[in-house]
Amino acid sequence: MATIDDVAKHAGVSKGTVSSVFSKKRPISQAVTERVLSVARELGYYPNHVARSLAIKKTMIAGLKMPISKDGVMSQFEIQMINGVIRECSRHGYRVLLDTLPEHDDPRQFSSDPVDGVIMLNPRKNDARIERYSQMGIPLVLVGRPDPMDPTISYVDNDNKLMAYQVGNYLLQLGHRSVLFLNASADMTVSADRQSGLTEAFNEQGLSIPPENLVNFLRKLHVSVSDYGYHSLMNTYGKLNYTAVITDTDRVALGVLRAARELGIDVPGDLSVIALSNDATLAQEMSPKLTSVELSAEVLGTQAASILIQKMNDASIVKQHVVDAKLVYRETCRSLP
Repeated sequence: MATIDDVAKHAGVSKGTVSSVFSKKRPISQAVTERVLSVARELGYYPNHVARSLAIKKTMIAGLKMPISKDGVMSQFEIQMINGVIRECSRHGYRVLLDTLPEHDDPRQFSSDPVDGVIMLNPRKNDARIERYSQMGIPLVLVGRPDPMDPTISYVDNDNKLMAYQVGNYLLQLGHRSVLFLNASADMTVSADRQSGLTEAFNEQGLSIPPENLVNFLRKLHVSVSDYGYHSLMNTYGKLNYTAVITDTDRVALGVLRAARELGIDVPGDLSVIALSNDATLAQEMSPKLTSVELSAEVLGTQAASILIQKMNDASIVKQHVVDAKLVYRETCRSLP
């Protein structure tokens, strides 16, 4: 079996150059790269990832902690996020290890994976995982802000408070004075930010949102987020006062629209619906087409990976980046007479 020494000798370069061609750790000229790869193919050489990791004291793997729903179906947001992370990591020679285990529900699931750094989605209030990674000396970047805020923690996020405030103002301008908010899990930082922004928009108009109209997703209660939307509407329509529903995601909205059809509720004639995420394909296929908010998940993933790569090379780097979100106007919201 050919070794790295054989490739270096036949290509007329150093072992370090051969290593850099495969690891992309430092730039190598196109001509030298092609010569090394050609020799490697001729000799049947394939780099040993474990051996290289031991030699450079790095795994060249970035971990992506992304627990998915009980039904195992990834949302478009999650798929776009993964695409952004993989694309950026690949540019720098890093593999990506995707971990979908819900460790926040079971601390025994927490593990120290063979990775050089971690991107973690959906941080929670006083999230113990952040401290664990700090204790282990593993670089960490959050997608979502930490709570409490910490200037030493790197993260990327949307301005969720501002985004919910803008959604609230949009519905108020359409004449809505009462809403049902199907928010994320109560222990997630994004949930608190969105409720704060929405409440502020209504308070500025001298209005308030009753506590019973502010609902949170419960992982133990709902089989899926679509189920959450479906049963929330089924259990509250005609019992609570609201003319519009704001949902945490487009899949929650999908459940709301299914319940509306079964109850004979016309959307948007009788009820307006808006989602705080945007699966463009799903939104266009819904009838009527779903008004939503574009969070730019792929940009979030790219930025998170970029910051993590910098931190894996220099642990002292701290960056906090906010990605703009914008309303996508479609057909599920209307003005009240």
